[in-house]
Order: sequence, then C-alpha cells, then structure tokens
Amino acid sequence: MQIPVGFDYVLVLEWLSVKDQPTGAQLHAFLSSIGVTSELIVCQSWQDVREALEHAAANRPVKGVPAVHLETHGSDPWQGPAESIGFGHNEASGVAWGQLGSLLAPLNVAADFRLLFVSAACWGSGVIAAIGGGEHPASFACAVGFRTPVMEGRLLDSMKELYRGLKQGLTLEESVANAQRELLDGQEVRLEVMLELAIKVLRASYYDPPTPPRIPAGPDRMQGARRVWDIWFPPYLQEHNPAYRFEVTRIGS
Repeated sequence: MQIPVGFDYVLVLEWLSVKDQPTGAQLHAFLSSIGVTSELIVCQSWQDVREALEHAAANRPVKGVPAVHLETHGSDPWQGPAESIGFGHNEASGVAWGQLGSLLAPLNVAADFRLLFVSAACWGSGVIAAIGGGEHPASFACAVGFRTPVMEGRLLDSMKELYRGLKQGLTLEESVANAQRELLDGQEVRLEVMLELAIKVLRASYYDPPTPPRIPAGPDRMQGARRVWDIWFPPYLQEHNPAYRFEVTRIGS
C-alpha cells in the first residue's frame, strides 16, 4: 500500500518545562542549517498547542502543508489509568493523545490526507489514539513516534537524522531507520501508518467487539463499519487513491 506524505515546512511545537533543554528550538536551528523551512512555536499551555494547529490549518493556502513536530513529554502507557495517558510539559500532564484527533484532522484534510506528524516524546506513539472512533477524518497519514522512553540527547540526534534523511530524498521508512540508529539499545522509534492502524481497529471492532454486539456480524454491522471508514477516509479520497478503499479491510471476505 503506497501512502504519500509531503510537507512544505516543519511546524515545531515546543511544549516543555523551564528545566528542559529547548530541544524544539535546537531542532529548528538544525533544520534551518540544512535548508529545511521550519517555524518554531514555544507553547506554554495546551491552549497554545491548540491555537497553533488551528492557525496552521487556516493558513494552509498561504504557508502550505506542514509536517507537525511536537516536542514534549509523554507518560508511560503501562502505568496509571488509561485516561491519564497523555502528553504535556511534564510527565504528569494529563492531555490525552486522543484530543489531538479533532485538531489534526482538518490539517490532514487540507493536506489531501498527506499529513506527517512527528511525536518527539517518550511513548510518543500514543498519538495513534488520535484516530478516534469515526468522529472525524483520519488525523494524519503517517506518524513517527517513540515506543519507549528516550533521553533528551538521543531524542534530538534521532530527530535530526530523520529530517536529514528526508532532506536527502530518502523514503520515510529509510529516514526512520536512520533515526533508529541514533538510539540506545532498548529505545525504539516507530513509523505508524494510519491506514494500517485503521484496518486493525475496524477489523477488531467488527470481528471481536469490546462489548457484546447488539447485532450479529453481517450486513448491518458491515454497513456500520463502512460508515466509520468513510468518515476516516472520505469516498472522494478512496476514488482518488485505491489504497484507501474500504475493500482493503477485507471485512466479510
């Protein structure tokens, strides 16, 4: 499945505490040094993050399509209640990853479903929760995030190699592999593809729903699955790119 991503500039959102290294600003300086256009926004609150994403969507016709790069902290998904798993200026921040969904979705639509999101945070792959359950279109095409904790220095070096690879014309997969080589043993950065995630989520809810289904598997439940899919990936997108067609889910086959 060929999933295109593309961007005209990198939107670096730095939401850190005063005791942290300003890794967003450092990345911004590095991007400028290798000829990658970037914009740095230092955020003091979740509201600042929200406004920056809304502004980027509104200004897409002028500024172009951004790659959204979030420099922040993420909480351990294996500790604490699910509703507390999120990100923010410290590890205890309680902004759930899922709250990014409705903010990223307009950007992804404006980007013709080519949005790249880079989650530079411990456990940053938690951004996959932004898919939601059919409340809005897909929140990104691809995301790059960490599946483990990672130290500041290693994280920054990893992100530099990610963008260096993209600047050199490497594929996203190759660039992520380069980023991985900058990490220590036991640390992992992962490419998350929204299409692959959506297929897994939809198949799981169709064949093994978390609660007893009110209707049996069959045409009615198939219709419900199709409705969710068409919200994530609108019919015009499916017509334009066959990789997004409902048939790729192989539900009912």
